[in-house]
Amino acid sequence: MVEGTLALKRANVKWKLSVKYSELPEKVMEQGRRTYRSLKLDGEEIEFSEGFTDLHTISYRNIISKNGFGLGESRNSIHLVQSLRN
Repeated sequence: MVEGTLALKRANVKWKLSVKYSELPEKVMEQGRRTYRSLKLDGEEIEFSEGFTDLHTISYRNIISKNGFGLGESRNSIHLVQSLRN
């Protein structure tokens, strides 16, 4: 598991990422699910686990058909990932 805090212009974001099944919430494991994604905003949880299964495939299809995101649209994400790695 990796976790950290991002200090953004308008928010401080605590994040956690794990690929270990044992670190899923118990309610998720009881349902037989393998993934869990959520945000907490002002103490209210918003779960958005559904609908992510095929996102990489869809994204790659768009890239191949020249409808993907360009460097200008991706620049901030690339910088964010670089700062997380360093």
